[in-house]
Amino acid sequence: MVLIGSAILVAFSAFLLIPGLGGFRTRTRWRRFRERIRQSALHPAVPFDAVGPDGPLGPHRFIGRIEALQGSDSLWIQGDHLSLQAQMSGAKIYLLPTEGVQPPNARALLEERLPEDQPRSLPWKRITSLQEGTRVYLDGFLERRGGVLRMYGSRDVPLLALLHEGEDVVPRAVWAGRQKNEYWNPITPWALLAGSLALFIMASAVFGIHRSSTTARYLLAAALAPVIPILPPGLAFFLLYMSQWRRARFLRAERDLLGLIAFLRAGDATEEMLGWGDDLPQDTVPLIRNCRRRARATESGAALSFVAGFAMNTALVLLILDAVL
Repeated sequence: MVLIGSAILVAFSAFLLIPGLGGFRTRTRWRRFRERIRQSALHPAVPFDAVGPDGPLGPHRFIGRIEALQGSDSLWIQGDHLSLQAQMSGAKIYLLPTEGVQPPNARALLEERLPEDQPRSLPWKRITSLQEGTRVYLDGFLERRGGVLRMYGSRDVPLLALLHEGEDVVPRAVWAGRQKNEYWNPITPWALLAGSLALFIMASAVFGIHRSSTTARYLLAAALAPVIPILPPGLAFFLLYMSQWRRARFLRAERDLLGLIAFLRAGDATEEMLGWGDDLPQDTVPLIRNCRRRARATESGAALSFVAGFAMNTALVLLILDAVL
């Protein structure tokens, strides 16, 4: 009984609890990223005639292209009418995916394809080279010092830098800023590997004592849990799960895009959308609720598909183990 209890604890922790906690952490991180993007749209743009005495100018946003690297932590960014110096030390840089760079428009939200990849996040110290002319969206604290405009991160406004292509960087970042699958996060592979190894060791110990033990067969089946979903015939359910989860991700992105439109309208920053949302009702709350409801229903369907395929394959694995052991 002690062995069975230990096996259940190992399987629950390695296959569900640890990846689940990592998933919640990942989802929270991307939610904060989208919120930061939304807030940045309300900050004033750096004016092209930014002249005056030295001093702090407060939070601002700026769009330009990389002009030059100065020292180890400073970038010169060239805008349409002026250049500024960005202090990148300690900042993270997000690289927006280049595939599917145009998010869905207000007229046909369901006709566009969700980008497969989320933005890549890299600390400045890992960026060894940046191509001159790369487009950059900056949001941070602006000051004028020695007649030079400088943007940096403060405690209240950490520096945000998005490398991107195309237009509509704010909607695109909100649209793409989410994990492909929260369950599969950086700690998931290690948790699955450790859990499977521990269960294999337990199964081997039981097999060494009593080869035909039912407990040993269940332990071996549990050790194979990470690969069971992708085995036939349950593979069909796994593919259905992937399709439904991707659809739910699309609906959550659509919900957040509608929320962005409502947020910018309420914040008197509709010009940031460059015409986005003009064809949508002024009250987007029903649309947001509809997307949220459909996303939750689709996620539930995805979970049921996964469980069905996993249960089918587990029963088949146990039958095979019972026949050969």
